[in-house]
Amino acid sequence: MAKKEKDIFDEENAVQSNWFKANVPLEDKVAGTLIAKRTMKSTLPGADGKMVNIYEIKASEGTWHVLDEKKRLVEEPVVVEPGAFVSVGGNAVIDRQMQNVRVGQIIGIKYLEERPSKTKGFAPAKISKIFVMKNDDGTPKMDEEVLAEQNTVDGF
Repeated sequence: MAKKEKDIFDEENAVQSNWFKANVPLEDKVAGTLIAKRTMKSTLPGADGKMVNIYEIKASEGTWHVLDEKKRLVEEPVVVEPGAFVSVGGNAVIDRQMQNVRVGQIIGIKYLEERPSKTKGFAPAKISKIFVMKNDDGTPKMDEEVLAEQNTVDGF
């Protein structure tokens, strides 16, 4: 008797969203190769339609804590598998630091602290810092494998 194939639409086959969402200062971080910079329209309330920067990273490592449906911190962090693709939403601090980072560069993003909002009623600002790997001569360390992949004819 032939073995019945699993249904593609089983929940266990669902692709998980890999958005870096920092919630625990000094613990939440992601590192890898910047593979793309893009913009998209925000879906956040109050910022609908505003263009925001998104940074795509091919991760080498990373962990971060998410919030549950009641906005409580989940103790067990998300652990990124090496090679997974992670999206990082830009903000004023991240965008400013990422201006001189090039696609193919090896980077890390670490959530450092939360600062109270200057505007009453607004959420605190989450402050992250961008780190870049450098060669012995001080030049940016590039991921040659990723650069070679991006130079193929069709990009696949």
